[in-house]
Amino acid sequence: MTVAAPARSVSRATTLGALTLLYAAQGVPFGLAAEYLPVVLRQAGYTRVQIAAMFWLQLPWQLKPLWAWLGDHPAIVPRSRVVLLALQVCLSLSLAWYAAFDPASGLTPWFLLTALAALLAATQDVFVDAFAVRTLSGADRGLGNSAQIAGYRVGIILGGGGLLVLAGRLGLATPLLAAAGFVLVTSVAAFVLRPHIVPSTELPPAEATGRGAVWALAKVALSRRALAVVALALTYKLGIHAAATLVKPMLVDAGWTPARIGGVVVTVGTGAAIAGSVLGGLAHRHLGEARALAVGAVLQAATLVPLAIAERAGLPYLPTAVAIAAEHAASGLATTVLFAALMSATHPAHAALHYTILTTLNAVTIGVGGLLGARLGDSFGVQPALAVSGILCALPLACLPGWAARAAASSGRSAT
Repeated sequence: MTVAAPARSVSRATTLGALTLLYAAQGVPFGLAAEYLPVVLRQAGYTRVQIAAMFWLQLPWQLKPLWAWLGDHPAIVPRSRVVLLALQVCLSLSLAWYAAFDPASGLTPWFLLTALAALLAATQDVFVDAFAVRTLSGADRGLGNSAQIAGYRVGIILGGGGLLVLAGRLGLATPLLAAAGFVLVTSVAAFVLRPHIVPSTELPPAEATGRGAVWALAKVALSRRALAVVALALTYKLGIHAAATLVKPMLVDAGWTPARIGGVVVTVGTGAAIAGSVLGGLAHRHLGEARALAVGAVLQAATLVPLAIAERAGLPYLPTAVAIAAEHAASGLATTVLFAALMSATHPAHAALHYTILTTLNAVTIGVGGLLGARLGDSFGVQPALAVSGILCALPLACLPGWAARAAASSGRSAT
């Protein structure tokens, strides 16, 4: 017995294109929350810690393992495209709803809409990730995650940099409605994706897709051989997130305008991150996972040096732009390699739930790292905070010895 055999196969290029569009849709609300709101909040007098605390609005990304098992349910897998379409439409409507409220009159409606958009995007991510895990071959996972990062970053440009740059010229409503329209257009990708042939022997029975699946996966993930996978997910991006939370507040403090911040931090930085993600896909394909992971960790730490130099020099435009571009490129490369490695460590029978748990552990570090960097910045200054962030970037190197065997233990496959 099989579930949802497709009528025709889909080429690798078509699959990667569809994934890029769907991940771009996720990036739009995150760009608004992570790039636009911090500037508005800093201008309103919020402290770094208060701004970093806004990560609680992204709590659905941390909580999505509670409902991620739905993406593995035999009754839902063949209807994944319909679910994706519904989520895309709702996400588009939530973004359009922002235009009804002026943040100058109060930010509460924006906070509520940010949480709603995060819930919709996080749920959409469950289904898109499950498709990617089940469909992409080991050799294509790097490229698949390059598509993920590139698409996500394009969405961030539209929802973050685009809003920062265009709001002053066109008002808030026009760019917000344009972003909502973009998300609606990307819904076409839900029809491109074909339900993957999933033998019944590779799908968990309906009674094993809820709480029981969570406990079964926890037992595997916390086993001695697989524990390094969990540790990697928790530490790999911790240092870079601690550093990244410092950037926009220090630029505001240096007198940079929102348009300049949007042009450099979001647009130039995001372009560099996309380039880095492509390099990450190539590194994963040609270096192998363990070596590519090591390269990403080292580069994340190294690119904090020019950022510290620029801050000490008073944040002049060109050196700062170069430093931000380097940091974003390293982060994009590292994220691509990390997500490809986590796919290799995912059990195919529980693709939606297992991969969601692993990526959620990484998402937790966004908030923890951001709060840590913000606290260090408020208490000791930017330079000490960047130094600690660099040290944290080196932590995941301890997880890499014997990586292939550890990933295989986590996925339930034999190491080759």
